[in-house]
Amino acid sequence: MGALPGAGIMIAIAIVYIVVTTGVGVWSIKYTKDTQSFMTAKNLMGPTIIGILLMSEFIGTGSSLGTAQTAFEKGISAAWNVLTLGVGYLLYAFLMAPRFSALGEYTISGALSRKYGTATRLVVSVTMIYALTTVNVSMYTGGAATIAVLLGVPATVGVLICGAVAVLNVATGGMRGVGYSNLIHVAFKYLGLIIIGVVAWGATGGPSNMAAKLPATYFAWDGVGVTTIAAWTIGNIGAVFSTQYVIQTISGLDKPSDARKAALIAAVAIVPFALLASFAGVGSKIMFPSIKSVNAIPQFLTIMDPYWGGLVVAALVASTFVTVLACQIGATALFIKDFYTPLAKPGEAQKLWASRVVSIVFGLLPIPFALFMPGILSTIFFARALRTTVAVAAIAMFYLPHFSSGRGAALGIALAAVGASGWFFMNNPYGIDNIYVAVAIPAIVMVIDHLVSRARSNPVLGDA
Repeated sequence: MGALPGAGIMIAIAIVYIVVTTGVGVWSIKYTKDTQSFMTAKNLMGPTIIGILLMSEFIGTGSSLGTAQTAFEKGISAAWNVLTLGVGYLLYAFLMAPRFSALGEYTISGALSRKYGTATRLVVSVTMIYALTTVNVSMYTGGAATIAVLLGVPATVGVLICGAVAVLNVATGGMRGVGYSNLIHVAFKYLGLIIIGVVAWGATGGPSNMAAKLPATYFAWDGVGVTTIAAWTIGNIGAVFSTQYVIQTISGLDKPSDARKAALIAAVAIVPFALLASFAGVGSKIMFPSIKSVNAIPQFLTIMDPYWGGLVVAALVASTFVTVLACQIGATALFIKDFYTPLAKPGEAQKLWASRVVSIVFGLLPIPFALFMPGILSTIFFARALRTTVAVAAIAMFYLPHFSSGRGAALGIALAAVGASGWFFMNNPYGIDNIYVAVAIPAIVMVIDHLVSRARSNPVLGDA
């Protein structure tokens, strides 16, 4: 992009933003006196705040820069990347949120173990930790690139900044620290996109003038392709239904009705975000037609007042941290509850101390992968595919309670995690997205297990 006018002012604003939001997380340490408050912030936040935090899990780099990049290339239909998350939360509000809330569990693995037992709990926990860590490697990679460009530091320093902020926020403030930091991140994400939207509208003359300057496909609802929209829909619904941070956040509410309300708030709040990000990408295509699509949003900084630009820079930084913190606290909760506590049988003080240590480990773990495995931003939807395998079992647990045993659920999720991973690393052969593999394998295994169990319990059926 070249040297930015007023770059010093923008960098100063971004640095202040990072320091302040990290300070909010550290300040929350005084509220984390036990493991329950560290993991859930029980009764400390109402449905509106919880709803915003639910949304925060999914509005990271992929949902802002990624949506704008796709809109730059293919048009406004890139908004489906995020709009389908709204569909996921709408369905979650009525189908899953009240049921998860009533269970009183703050881990997805703990919820599924109620029906499927210990083996499934461990398989789900490992799969979810794998998925959340994969997301954070992607976030560190993308965040480091953004921080490096915007702050004028090497990519290595950008990765270390991501790790340091994540560790300080989660290890000290726990769920409350993550929650309040992410509220600020969400606000700045919205503010940054609104500023860009206003600039794009003023420079292009609005949608009617934009339509006259671009091919009609840029304004078609299916410009990215129906199969892509279908894959996004399945992946996003599955991710919403099964992501650890979602159930962990919901568990901070006492009543199932509040859980439904929070999910509905998330469904509504995410819609403007989708439209703003895609509008920014299309506007960038008109204003800067020769740039690389990945710079669809950052390019706006070259024509902005440095103070407004500084707020946009802060919003771009927020894109990374809003997801990183959610994934880190989620992985920590799973490991502590499913592995550390059963094996060590710690007292409350030791358990809280271990939670902080484990959160530090999960904050540092993505660093070497982000340093030596760049270019893996495409793994965001792969990680959602992994979570969708868990969603299949969760849906069966609530709505087909006699359909499959713990053996079928555990085996199905394990095989799906391996199969979807292999399919992804083979670059989705035959044009079949790994999300379909992630859905099909657990469903097929659970059906087979159900039929075998019926045959064994009914000798006449078994001889037929």
